[in-house]
Order: sequence, then structure tokens, then C-alpha cells
Amino acid sequence: EWGELGGLILHNWTVDDVSQNLQDYDNIALGQDFGFNHANAILLLGIKDDNIYILKEIYVFEKDTSEIIQIAKSQFIPTKNQMWCDSAEPDRIKMWKNAGYMAKAVEKEQGSVKAQIDWLKQRKIFVHPSCVNTVKEFQQWKWKKDERTSEYLDEPVPFFDDAMAALRYGIEGWRKPKVWLY
Repeated sequence: EWGELGGLILHNWTVDDVSQNLQDYDNIALGQDFGFNHANAILLLGIKDDNIYILKEIYVFEKDTSEIIQIAKSQFIPTKNQMWCDSAEPDRIKMWKNAGYMAKAVEKEQGSVKAQIDWLKQRKIFVHPSCVNTVKEFQQWKWKKDERTSEYLDEPVPFFDDAMAALRYGIEGWRKPKVWLY
């Protein structure tokens, strides 16, 4: 099949049968992009030797938060690791907290999407083969194109990007420098 490779955002990923043992990683985190008509995506992420591992995905449509929490519990999504969530829906974050998850809103500052992408580009990303929706999104996640100049812009196309948003959110604890208080 023919397709255009130009404008793809990430090229540094591969599908690999990565370990599902959370102790094999330096740290574990979760990322969640809320959705209903578009996908609600949750990614279980590991980091080891500065590489990113996508271990598991939940990718569902037309489910309310209580239904998704039940799915997460049935798939043994850990509750004791930080879950970084879309800040647009604090009521949903509260429901996850009430269910025992360490849910926290991602701070969306000016330029944060580009900064998250730049951080991801500097690492290798390994995706478990069971994460089929994440793989599909990696294969088509592109930069917007200026129709007048045909040049790509530093802005992702906001379509079919729910797992990519969950990935961007999930790395926030690793991406942002730690501030130490003395």
C-alpha cells in the first residue's frame, strides 16, 4: 500500500515484546486522555535507561468514567503509580482518585506539546504488540501542513491522537525537571 511518510512526528519507535514485569523498569507511570465519542486512552508506561516502554493500553469509546475504572481494575492497571491526566476534566480526575488511583492533572503551558514531542524524540520508544491502537496512531500521527507553502508546522494534526496525548501526558513526571526544596 502506498502512503505518505512525510510529516510523521515520531520515527524512533518499534513494536517489541517488552516485559510486562513492572519491576524490570526504573519507574512506571500512566497517561490518560479523556474521551467519549473519541477514544478514552490510557497507557501504562515504563522507563528504563532513558528509553520509554508502552506496556499496555486501554482504548475505549462511549464509556463513562466508572465503566473505564472497572476496565482498568480488571486489566490490573496499577493504582500506586502516578496517572497523568488531561487537565480539562477535573471531575473525572476526582473519580479516578476516589477509585484509589494516583490521578493528577497535567499542567498545559504554552509550548508544552512541542516540548513533550521534543523530549520523546530523544529516546527510543518500545511498544508492546498488544497496543494495536497506539501503533496505528504512531503510524499516522503527523504535523499540520501549511496548504499555501506545503511546509510542515510545529503543530500536530488534532485527529486520531488519543493514545499520543496519553503518551505525552504520561511522560510528564520524567520530562519535567525536579524542583528540590531545601
